[in-house]
Amino acid sequence: MILKRKDVNDGVYNKQQRSVISHIRMYYRLSILWATLVVLAACSRAFDPDIRTGAIPRLTDGQPEIQFSAIAYIDDEVIHPVIDVDLDIMYGSLIYRERGGVFSAGVIIQTDVYLVIDEENEEFERIESVRERIDVRDEDRSITRNRDTFSYNERIEVDPGKYMVVVQVTDRSSNKSTLRRENVVVFDPNGSSPNLTHIKVYTSDLNHRIHEFPLTTYSIPAKMDTIKFEYQVTRPEGSEPLAIQMRLMKFTTDTLPPRPISGVTPSTGTLQHRGINYNKSEVIESQERILDQETGTITIEYITKRPSSGNYRFEVDVGSVNSENPELYKARDFSSMSENFPNVISAYELAKPLVYLMRRGEYREMLEISDKDSLKNKIDRFWLSNMGNKDQARRVIEEYYQRVEHANKQFTNFKEGWMTDMGMVYVLFGPPWYVERTLNTMVWIYGHNRDDPNRVFRFERTRMDSDSQPFEHYILQRQSQYHTVEYEQIQRWLYGTILVRPL
Repeated sequence: MILKRKDVNDGVYNKQQRSVISHIRMYYRLSILWATLVVLAACSRAFDPDIRTGAIPRLTDGQPEIQFSAIAYIDDEVIHPVIDVDLDIMYGSLIYRERGGVFSAGVIIQTDVYLVIDEENEEFERIESVRERIDVRDEDRSITRNRDTFSYNERIEVDPGKYMVVVQVTDRSSNKSTLRRENVVVFDPNGSSPNLTHIKVYTSDLNHRIHEFPLTTYSIPAKMDTIKFEYQVTRPEGSEPLAIQMRLMKFTTDTLPPRPISGVTPSTGTLQHRGINYNKSEVIESQERILDQETGTITIEYITKRPSSGNYRFEVDVGSVNSENPELYKARDFSSMSENFPNVISAYELAKPLVYLMRRGEYREMLEISDKDSLKNKIDRFWLSNMGNKDQARRVIEEYYQRVEHANKQFTNFKEGWMTDMGMVYVLFGPPWYVERTLNTMVWIYGHNRDDPNRVFRFERTRMDSDSQPFEHYILQRQSQYHTVEYEQIQRWLYGTILVRPL
């Protein structure tokens, strides 16, 4: 059961809000620095504000796990601009206390909306602050491990302008916080020119066709049955008819598991190196609508079945019917993932990550098994083949798939996190002892000796040929010398010694 209590703050800044303002200023400094570096490097355009990607899972142990979206919209009743704030919080990421057989947790959600007065000089004005307390109670202990989420939604009325929306979720038991921010540009619905809002995404699953809920993430699990895209177009009275073009596009993407750490590093220009090719796509659905009679604010829906696995973009062009070039453009990128992503539950989801431990031929034969019970039996036999002790096997299996799920939450980009280079190293070797970062390089060190070549893994960030650049895509710099440490680590997993000798 979830109980709510909301407090709307006045103009007084408390200590927590001053900290948020400090984060905002740091965010803008980093944004300006990154934009400068992009220009100096002469690479493709930086982030395109007309393309939204949704949140990408990022897990920080001990902090509330949240996904956040803020979109400018027009309230149909009052015909006034608003910012819709949607937030998902994972039950199991909270700290629970047991009393009398009841497990209790709680969060404080602080939502602050800042009018951006001057970006370069970091001038902001807080125009709205909403503080909400949410209590979670359940008699079932499984709530402490529950991977489902509960939602928080807020609609905030604003005037046209540029805003920064900041959400901070604080676990009341641990007092640890997670902070997210998003830029929002709000237009005037009563302006003299047509306009177009960003695209909202709603999903429904096979068991709840009637219930729709806003999607805050980039990744859409396969258990979601349909997707609804919704947006608004404003057309002033007396203006020319508008032509609306809608397209669902699929991008060419690297879908293969990564090469072994002792293999050959993908070369620049290959799909494995680029990850996703935004210059190569196919239109899988399209639709046109003409606004001839309708004026004012028109809400438009586009409903489709969830597409097969891959990376997609739903885009909308709006322009005069007499013009060849559209005047307005918005897009929403998303990916279609496995059924229970980021969690690993089904037989097929349990089978795929075994690519790091199995011989290639055995792995291919396993994936050809279509019956889920037979596939599950094959997986069980694989784990038990080298470990006679079922309790030891159970603990090894739990550790392995927990790492797979953590990799999904930390390293997912255009494909599931366990399939990335960082995900592969994380699953096999666990979290690094030390991490060293530069602008485009990350070094993971497993041990105290920085100079031990077998315990140091270097990742290079690639430059993706993209307008939105939504992902961090790092490529492991593979070395033939890794062959021994890779082989020994696989044997630790197969024989269960990973529990006592992780590396």
